[in-house]
Amino acid sequence: MTRSLTLLPLIALLGACGSADGELTAGNWKNTMTMTKFDIPGAPPQVAQQAQAVVGQPQSTEACMTPEQAKAGVRDFSSELQDGDCTMDDFTQGNGEMSGTMVCTGGPMGATTLAMTGTYTAEKVDMTLAGELNDTSLPGGKATIEMALTSERIGECAS
Repeated sequence: MTRSLTLLPLIALLGACGSADGELTAGNWKNTMTMTKFDIPGAPPQVAQQAQAVVGQPQSTEACMTPEQAKAGVRDFSSELQDGDCTMDDFTQGNGEMSGTMVCTGGPMGATTLAMTGTYTAEKVDMTLAGELNDTSLPGGKATIEMALTSERIGECAS
């Protein structure tokens, strides 16, 4: 139950000139992910307690993003949230708001389908993801999760 999303691939897709809608500013970015819900229907009390232990515990990472990586913008940023193969379906963005459905396979948490909504500027991205994950190691094979992710530029990259 201590599996967590890997945020490093997410950071690698941030950074840019910030000139076009959805582009981000190059530099050092801090990403903080907080699980806000982790329910496993039918789980024994000990397993349910382990799942609840990760709720509300922020996990942060930092990484440098080049101007070239930033041009990928918030769409690619959003689809790189988890280890594995993630795609963004029904993605829309504009005027600082975004939404879509993230579908991931092959990551440490099994197959996931997550509804994503969020806001962005050239130097900050806030998003909420919610949905089900499917993993045969879980009682009943699935869990319901919700998480909040904040990513913001915190300065220049160290040389």
